[in-house]
Amino acid sequence: MTRYFIGLLLLLNATALAWQWGAFARWGWVPDSAREPERVLMQIRPEAIRIETPEATAQRLAEQAAAAASQASAQEPGTASPKPPEASPTAPRPPAALLLDAAGRPRPVLTP
Repeated sequence: MTRYFIGLLLLLNATALAWQWGAFARWGWVPDSAREPERVLMQIRPEAIRIETPEATAQRLAEQAAAAASQASAQEPGTASPKPPEASPTAPRPPAALLLDAAGRPRPVLTP
């Protein structure tokens, strides 16, 4: 009796594996696709996502601050400062600012 039960389980496992691999697709028995291409199409500006280490972020922000300081010092003292460009909705937003928590680890803070 146990021999037949184990044989039945092996047969059911082989059938389930064949179904997952699409062996029964010609008869319309296909598992749900694990891929979801519609989610990729629904993404909004996926190219705006950048992953940086805290060191790279600090270095990039320091370079931007140095560039802004050099531009401010290059202006003549009597002239009006130019109006900063307004943020457009398509411009990439700066990455989240990093703060330290109580344990001294960086934690991301989302800025609006």
